[in-house]
Amino acid sequence: VKEDCDFNKDWLALLKITGTDDAGPGWKTFVPAGAAPTVETVQKVDALRTADRNRAFDLTQCVVADVTNAAAYIVRAILQIRSAASACPEPKACAINIMNIISSFAWISQFTSLAVSDCWDKGSQKALCAADISDMVAAVTNGPAAGIATTSDCADMPDPLEEEKHLPMD
Repeated sequence: VKEDCDFNKDWLALLKITGTDDAGPGWKTFVPAGAAPTVETVQKVDALRTADRNRAFDLTQCVVADVTNAAAYIVRAILQIRSAASACPEPKACAINIMNIISSFAWISQFTSLAVSDCWDKGSQKALCAADISDMVAAVTNGPAAGIATTSDCADMPDPLEEEKHLPMD
């Protein structure tokens, strides 16, 4: 037993996979002919396991990320609309708020589209395309809003009242 449990031995030689016949009885004496799965069967089982793992990931992504983020951006859009209503007499703050509102609605669209694709077992190429377009709209509108906001947020002596005009209201 000690000799057979020595892990420094060549396991391929012990199983007679290397072609040498002097290393023990070999694996063929323990496995009846035809009992081993074919390569195609192993590939099918592997493909099914991969598909199951991907489906579980999609469902997790659907619930944890897509639906949660869509709901969060709905709340954010509501707060941004409230903030814009009170800050629109000021052109700079109004522009920032309007672009943030547009980007929030675009992100709502993106996460809703991703939920459609991730929650449905067959996915949806059209939903993924809609998510990509929505993400692009959100990024294009949010970028300038962030750029304009930096003029007051990154000032040497920022005015807290100016900053509050383009932040979502609590």
